[in-house]
Amino acid sequence: MSLTSHPISRMPINLLKMPSLIGEMVVTELDYQEIFLLSLCSRRSWSLVKKARITVPKLTFHSEKCDTFVIGVKTNMMRWSYVTSVKHVPKLNLGGVADVKPGIDYKATIVSWYEDDPDYDEEDPGSDEEDPGHGPSFRHRIECADEPMTIQKETQDHINSIFHYSGPYELYLSTKCKGQLPNIKNVEDIEIEHDTVDTEFLTSVLTKYPDTQSLSVVSNIIGGLPEDSPFFQVQNVYVASQCGPEYFQNFVGRNMFLEGVTVTEQDLIQLLQKWISDEAYHNLETLSIIVEHPLLINADLIRQAIEFEEYDPNEPEKRPKNFVMDAPFISNCAKEEYRLRSEDFVEIKRIADGKRAFLYCDPTQLDFLVPKV
Repeated sequence: MSLTSHPISRMPINLLKMPSLIGEMVVTELDYQEIFLLSLCSRRSWSLVKKARITVPKLTFHSEKCDTFVIGVKTNMMRWSYVTSVKHVPKLNLGGVADVKPGIDYKATIVSWYEDDPDYDEEDPGSDEEDPGHGPSFRHRIECADEPMTIQKETQDHINSIFHYSGPYELYLSTKCKGQLPNIKNVEDIEIEHDTVDTEFLTSVLTKYPDTQSLSVVSNIIGGLPEDSPFFQVQNVYVASQCGPEYFQNFVGRNMFLEGVTVTEQDLIQLLQKWISDEAYHNLETLSIIVEHPLLINADLIRQAIEFEEYDPNEPEKRPKNFVMDAPFISNCAKEEYRLRSEDFVEIKRIADGKRAFLYCDPTQLDFLVPKV
């Protein structure tokens, strides 16, 4: 493979002449993007990368533009690092075409540049261009004209091989572009972003990726969800959209966070009564509901309709000290800790087994927390 116009071609040739152990140690010091590019240079460099046994915590796949997808390494709930991007073009620039081998069996052009404010490197999302430690970042993109679905699969397979990765992917989708959903396997976490998303698209996504465990919808949802929608089977759901009580009434998963809910006190009373009687919500761990402005709910009316126990500051040990909500809603909800030894929370019990839950309710929000022990 010839990459004479690419910065990686200036890497010292003697890397491959070093003793194997030393070469592998050098590879471990590279960033994820450099590791990926090194793996494309030759069969020997690909072998060296694989022998270095680089592992990653999680891989994320972004399909935000109609013709481009981006792959990154998720380092924690809020941060991820760029690995590569692939753009489908009508035809290649013949002067810069290379066989992208080994590992990837298609012809491509590799384009590189520097940018001051990279779109995809989130190592330090709080930094900005005025931060002296935040300089220009190198970026590259692979441009190819082969069939997009084939390219996506081959790129995913190659990434998995060099990072020895077999875990689930995160997938970020935009509804700007119509057409086939990405050809990505083993997707468990999905985030959908754009102005609006219709319920047909949601159903298509969850049918295409049936193993989805976490779904984040940062869009206005258009249309109603049928009771048998796979949406309600997802274990962890975050919705930043105007919605009604049917979103939690039909939910059978573990964690749900809803913003902009149009709801009545009776809807919320019914929710709590069904949990108390063990009629529904058997697996529920957390439910947070923020009502749609300017709607207000009568928290006293809700508490009057159920049996509960107030906090007794003379016997604090009767309650867990804190409840940590660490639901995997991708990047939308960071870990949050609730102080249960507080008058703000009342305790309720499930009749069948005595399981406890803690309820916070004010005119604009309801939090329902079920400790695991």
